[in-house]
Amino acid sequence: KHPRIFSGPEDALFGFSVLQHEADGEKSMLVGAPWDGPPNNRKGDVYKCIVGEEKNSNCSKVNLGETALQNVSKNLRNSHLGMTLTPDSPDGFLACAPLWSQECGTSMFSTGICTSVSDDLEPRETIAPTAQRCSTYMDIVIVLDGSNSIYPWYEVQNFLSNILSKFHISSDQMQVGILQYGEVAVHEWSLNDYQTTQEVVEAAKNISRQEGRETRTAYAIHMACTEAFSAERGARDGATKVMIVVTDGESHDGEELPDALAECENRNITRYAIAVSTSMKTWAVSEIAY
Repeated sequence: KHPRIFSGPEDALFGFSVLQHEADGEKSMLVGAPWDGPPNNRKGDVYKCIVGEEKNSNCSKVNLGETALQNVSKNLRNSHLGMTLTPDSPDGFLACAPLWSQECGTSMFSTGICTSVSDDLEPRETIAPTAQRCSTYMDIVIVLDGSNSIYPWYEVQNFLSNILSKFHISSDQMQVGILQYGEVAVHEWSLNDYQTTQEVVEAAKNISRQEGRETRTAYAIHMACTEAFSAERGARDGATKVMIVVTDGESHDGEELPDALAECENRNITRYAIAVSTSMKTWAVSEIAY
């Protein structure tokens, strides 16, 4: 007998979902508009419409698309928040963006994401129940031979830039640290120093050669296992640990190599070696399996 009319932008699919809502004695209708946004980014949103005595109600956008998912920086484009609205226990509600995608390497998985919102329309937490940890969740340390026999050095820089450009660097995928060695070893950067592929590629271009007449590979491997993969340098629980050793020949401390590799085994670190010729023209890759 006494209908209420709620109006909103038709091109945003206003009305796709609805949810009755009450807070502090005020009754309203929450209305999903999952196509809200510009044509190239239908991020979606939710509108609040006051239920009063008037037949036509004023509706205002809650802007959940900007606030609720602000900590989810990736793949929000065309995620269509507001396609689903449902009560949350014990109070508040859930608004979902079913086309949010999880990125793993070069693959995209549309797992969807929801946000929990309180009765006063304040976002609480995001929920992505079908999202899984990526297989590219890795901590990678490159142990780089910088002794005098490695030349020309610009070829090393080019090689590093090329291989690092293939890695998917982010907080939820790969992290890369570099330890360079000759007679001594130094941490060029730690696992959590750079958060994007572009950053590590640029950093690799600026690495200077350590130099040294000796090639202490065992010493560097042991240092990488015990220090580079430490939590203090950004190592993450649950991440696959991979070490890549780049060197041009026999080490001067080969008798210490079994102990160094045993330490890596105890820490569940997979090792690979990239062997290079003196002129940096020939490359060979193998797994260190002693």
